[in-house]
Amino acid sequence: MRESRAAVVTKDSWAKSILNSDVPVLVEFYASWCGPCRMVHRVIDEIAGEYSGRVKCFMLNTDNDLAIAEDYEIKAVPVVLLFKNGEKRESVVGTMPKEFYISAIERVLQS
Repeated sequence: MRESRAAVVTKDSWAKSILNSDVPVLVEFYASWCGPCRMVHRVIDEIAGEYSGRVKCFMLNTDNDLAIAEDYEIKAVPVVLLFKNGEKRESVVGTMPKEFYISAIERVLQS
């Protein structure tokens, strides 16, 4: 398996990376002070490797880009949103087992 990690996305790269992506996109909304977010990071990095070429994975620091978090009504972190064709399709709130993220990804891929 090729080593792959979630890339960082900011307000400056949001439209290009997320809204205009030609493949489905997973975005983890996190904060640097959030302990559970670190556990989710590891899972998302694994998923980034496993779904390389089929899904792009990104992380957005809500402290740095609060406006984007507010646009998607992110009230607490971690939250993972899945986008397809620029539209939000799925969300996973809180720290969940890897299967929850995989199930959401599969639903988006099949939609």
